[in-house]
Amino acid sequence: MKTFDATEVRRSYADPLVERLREEGSLCVGRLSILMPMNFGFCWGVDRALAMVEEARQEKQNRPMWLLSSIIHNPFVNKDLREKGIRFLNGPLAEGNAQPALGPDDVVFIPAFSAEVEEMARLEEEGVTIVDTTCPWVIKPHKRTEKYIREGFTVVIHGTVGHDETRATCSLVEASGGKYVVVHDLEEAESLARAIEESSSAKDLRANLHAEAFSSSFDIQNDLTRIGIINQTTMLATESRAIGDRLKAAILCRDGEAGLEGAFRDFDTICRATQDNQDAAGKVVKESPDVFVVVGGWDSSNTRNLARVGDGGGVPAFHIEGPECVDDAIRHRDRSSGEIIETENWLPPEGAIKVAFSAGASTPDTILGKVVRRIVEMAGERLPSDLDGSGTSV
Repeated sequence: MKTFDATEVRRSYADPLVERLREEGSLCVGRLSILMPMNFGFCWGVDRALAMVEEARQEKQNRPMWLLSSIIHNPFVNKDLREKGIRFLNGPLAEGNAQPALGPDDVVFIPAFSAEVEEMARLEEEGVTIVDTTCPWVIKPHKRTEKYIREGFTVVIHGTVGHDETRATCSLVEASGGKYVVVHDLEEAESLARAIEESSSAKDLRANLHAEAFSSSFDIQNDLTRIGIINQTTMLATESRAIGDRLKAAILCRDGEAGLEGAFRDFDTICRATQDNQDAAGKVVKESPDVFVVVGGWDSSNTRNLARVGDGGGVPAFHIEGPECVDDAIRHRDRSSGEIIETENWLPPEGAIKVAFSAGASTPDTILGKVVRRIVEMAGERLPSDLDGSGTSV
């Protein structure tokens, strides 16, 4: 595999305040104590994807360049790429509703979370130059999926229906002639487990899962005989393990010990960076901060699940997108409804306060730095002069 130098990418999104916090883990500013985990922010797969884009821009100058959709789930990075002249074929940054006519002169980037089989086939038919930035950690569950299908197992995906990575996996299953069912959380997995254990519960399964959670022609009575589990790589690792244990118990209940080996497969496909960020966030939460602020795009699955680490530790956790979300009321994503809401009185107006931070794997240091500075300002404090800059314009 070719090694891509992400040094320039990292430098373009660098921030001196975040670098200081990354090195030291904490900083006291007046009444405010700032905590930062050991692992956060851009992961290796994001570095690689952005480095591949930059390399292609340099090598293929003057050729039309397109992103199939968001390169990563961060609006600031995608906006930055558009300002560099890369256009978007799909998503909110696409120009108009009609798909442009593409040909051999066009360069199309596949996002880090992959693409649907049908989209890849269309691009190949059009003869475009494809630059595939799919993260190798995303390819891992794809390979496991194909193995399950070859062995006659239905693929159970712990993921989010509609998420780009899960859509790509579902497309792969359909194209390979397999069957899949998607469970988003432990509650949905419980409905699936009951359907496996008790045929009488099977009729309720479709009512309890998302309408698009099933492959076409999915037969609940027959397609749950043998199941193999994979994870969308950015899900909460502890929940993925709990789901695997619950579904294994369901197969054991139905088939007994003798039938377990032939009917059940489980394979951890959580991204290493996702796991490391979640573990590091958990350690910070154990230091009992008053507030846990997680910065990342609204559509970022790994950011949402980082915020859940705070919930699990009993710490008020807020998933925000950027510094514009921070004011007397904090604008954040509600993890139950998915809606963007505002919470008043989230920051104590006086007295010592401890604020922990983290950032999703697609969040630039520049954005995290602006959030930290904004909260320092909200607390009525000032950073040292060498840290009060704003990094790059992104």
